[in-house]
Amino acid sequence: MNQIVTGIFTRRAMLAFTLLTITASIATAQTKISGDGKCGKPDQQQSMDVGDRAGHALLILKISCTWTTPLEMGGLKSKDYIATIASDASGEKGQDRGYVVITMDNGDKAFIRFTGSVTTAKDGASAGEGTWTYTGGTGKLRGLTGKGSYKSTGNADGGQDHVEGEYTVPPPPAPKTKK
Repeated sequence: MNQIVTGIFTRRAMLAFTLLTITASIATAQTKISGDGKCGKPDQQQSMDVGDRAGHALLILKISCTWTTPLEMGGLKSKDYIATIASDASGEKGQDRGYVVITMDNGDKAFIRFTGSVTTAKDGASAGEGTWTYTGGTGKLRGLTGKGSYKSTGNADGGQDHVEGEYTVPPPPAPKTKK
């Protein structure tokens, strides 16, 4: 009799562990995302000549953008974003790095760090691409992780971004039980 009870308990424990593992895997699975944004002229811009060769400058930009095709994460849609960019430009080519703060439709925020390259033509048209990673979030996006790539185009009047990637948001903590 004791072996039967032990066997039933063992099977139930294994079943519970299996269900818990499957649920955890589903809850933390990467979810694919993509979106498009439109940006205006920079809100702030500073440029400094390096002085080692013609056309070599360091630039700092802050740009406000809106999502024309929002990202959807955790039941939320992205509303707008602000990009802060540091660029090392030499002639037509540049290396960009920076940060993006995305505001969702409920006010929660997602934080991104990115790196990439940009090419600017003589007429001012530019094209860039690179990679990004989530560094965190607030509210429903607390614990946000993920990564992806971006492509951008622009001119003196503004630009467009296309982003693709994947994200994971940890499940909300279980409610505390009263003792």
